[in-house]
Amino acid sequence: MNFPIPVRARAFTLVEMVVVMTILAVLTAMAVPALTGLEKERAARAPVAELERLARTVRARAIAEQTPYQIGFDSRGFHAARYYNPYGEAEEFDRIADEAAIIQKQQEIVEASRKRNGDLSGETPEQAEQRARIEALQAGSTYLETYDLPEGLRCEVRTLSDMDWVDVKSGLFKRWVFQPSGMCSPFKVRIQNDTAFFEVEFHPLTGQIRREKSWVE
Repeated sequence: MNFPIPVRARAFTLVEMVVVMTILAVLTAMAVPALTGLEKERAARAPVAELERLARTVRARAIAEQTPYQIGFDSRGFHAARYYNPYGEAEEFDRIADEAAIIQKQQEIVEASRKRNGDLSGETPEQAEQRARIEALQAGSTYLETYDLPEGLRCEVRTLSDMDWVDVKSGLFKRWVFQPSGMCSPFKVRIQNDTAFFEVEFHPLTGQIRREKSWVE
C-alpha cells in the first residue's frame, strides 16, 4: 500500500521575501493616488450630488402632497421649496424662511401651553386628526432647503426656454419646477471651477440624471 508522502512547507528565502515586499509596496503606491483621485472627485462633485438629492426630495413631496415644488437658483446657490408664484424670484425663499421662523415660534408657544394645561387630554380623535392635517400642511408650506455654492464655484443652468447657458452667479434667477405627476421641466446644469467641471442633464419624467460629463484635475 502506498502512503502519501507529506509535503514540508518550504521557507521563503530572503530574496523571495524582498521580491514579495517590493510587489506589495508597488501595489500600495499605485492604489494611493487612485483613492486620492476618488476623494477629490467626490469632493468636487458635492454640489451636483446635493442638487440630485434635492431633486429626489422635491419630486417625492410634489407627488405625495399633489402640489408643485421647485428648486430656485440665484447668486447664493439653490433653494428647494413649494412652488407658489411664477413671477416671484429669490426673495420668495427669504419670505418662506421668515414665515417658517414665525410658525416655529407659534408652535413652541402652543406646545408650552399644552404642557401647562395637561397636554391634549380634552382633544377628541377628530380634533387630533384635524390638527395633524393642519400641522402637515404647515410643514409643507414652510419647507425650505438651501445649498450655498462654495466661493469660486461657477453655476450655469439651462432650461427648455433658454437659448444659451445662464450664469446664476451673475444675479439672474432661474427656476426648476416639479409637478404633482412627478414630471419636471427639462433642465441642465454646469458647475465648475479651475480644477473641476460637471455638466449634468436631468430626465423630465423621473428627475434623475440621465447624462453627465465631467473632469477633475
